[in-house]
Amino acid sequence: MDGVRRTRDGDVQRYLCRSCGYRFSPRPLQEKSCWVSNSSGALPFTRQICVTQPKGAKNLAEKEPQIEIAQREGTMQTGDVKGKIVEYSFWLLKQGYAKTTIEGRTRILKRLAKLGDLFNPESVKEVIAKQEWSAGRRENAVDAYSKFLQLQNMKWEPPQYRRIRKLPFIPAEVEIDALIGACSKRISTFLQLLKETGIRCGEACQLKWTDIDAENSSIRVTPEKGSNPRIFQVTSKLMSMINALPKGSSNLFHPNPNAMRRAYQRQRKRAALKLQNPRLMQISFHTFRHWKATMEYHKTKDILHVMRILGHKNINNTLIYTQLINFKDDDYVAKVAHSEQEVCQLIEAGYEYVCDYGANRIFRKRK
Repeated sequence: MDGVRRTRDGDVQRYLCRSCGYRFSPRPLQEKSCWVSNSSGALPFTRQICVTQPKGAKNLAEKEPQIEIAQREGTMQTGDVKGKIVEYSFWLLKQGYAKTTIEGRTRILKRLAKLGDLFNPESVKEVIAKQEWSAGRRENAVDAYSKFLQLQNMKWEPPQYRRIRKLPFIPAEVEIDALIGACSKRISTFLQLLKETGIRCGEACQLKWTDIDAENSSIRVTPEKGSNPRIFQVTSKLMSMINALPKGSSNLFHPNPNAMRRAYQRQRKRAALKLQNPRLMQISFHTFRHWKATMEYHKTKDILHVMRILGHKNINNTLIYTQLINFKDDDYVAKVAHSEQEVCQLIEAGYEYVCDYGANRIFRKRK
C-alpha cells in the first residue's frame, strides 16, 4: 500500500503509530459534536489519537511517480510510450520549436524507444553509444532525450558528444547540371532553384505562388532558423521551369521537406547509376547552398555579399566558404558574343563580361 487516502479534497498521506498501530493523518483539532468509538470506549472527535504530530510515528510508503512505479514493475506498455512521445511533441510545439525540429527529435525518440527503455537513462546511453551515428547526430539524440526527461521530471548524466566540423563537399557545376537534367520536372525545378539562390530546402518548400514575381523575375524568400529575409533575381530559365509547374495548391512544392528529400534521393540514385558517377550520391539539398556560396565568394571576393545571400546573421558561419576551393587564375571557359542575343544568353548562363574585341564581346566563366 502506498499510504495515500483519496478524498474529495485531494490525496492525504496516512501514518502508522509505532505504539498501538493506529492509522491516522496529521490534521488540526476540529470542534465537532460527533463521537467515534475505539477499543477503550467512546471518545470525543476533538481528541487526537496517540500523537499530535507525525514525530515518532512510522510513515507509510510515500506516493511514487507513476513512471517510476511502471518502470520498477515492468508494466510500462508500448501505448504508454507512444503517448508520452506524442505529449513530448506537443510540449515542444508549445515551447515554440520549429516543425522540422519537432519532427526530427520525435524520430530520434521513437528510435530510442524501439531499441531500448525510454524511461531508463542507462539503457538510452547504451543505445546511443551502439548506433553508427555521427557525433553530430549523437549530440542531437542527447539533446532530444534531455528535453524528454525534463518533461517527465527526471534527470540523468548526459554523455559528452561533440560534433566534428568538416569542410562540405563541393561538386563541379557540370555534375550539378547533369543531376538536374536527370531528375523529374518538379525535382529539377527545385534543384535549379537551390542552385541559383542557395536557399535552404525548408525555405524552398515554404515558397508560395504569391512569392513569385514573374514580371521582374524575382523570388521573395521567407527565412527559417533565424535567418534574414531575401529577394533573389533569377534567370529566365528558372522562371520558365517554375511557370511550367502545375498550380494545384498555394505552394510551389510539397510543404514537407522530408517528402521532397525522399523523392530526390530515389531519383539521385537512378541518376548516379545512369551517368556512372558515384559522386552524385554525395550531393544533398544543402550541397547546393554550399556550392552557391563558394562560387559567389570566388567570383566577388566579398564575404559580406555572400553573407547577405545566405541570410546569415553571424559572419563566422560564412567564413568557411573562403577556404573551400583554390581556383587557378586560368581556370576559366571563354566565350565570344557576336550579337545582343548571344550576350543575353551568356549572362543568363553565368558568364561574366571581360572586354570588347573588335565588334565582339568576350565573356568568361569558371570551370
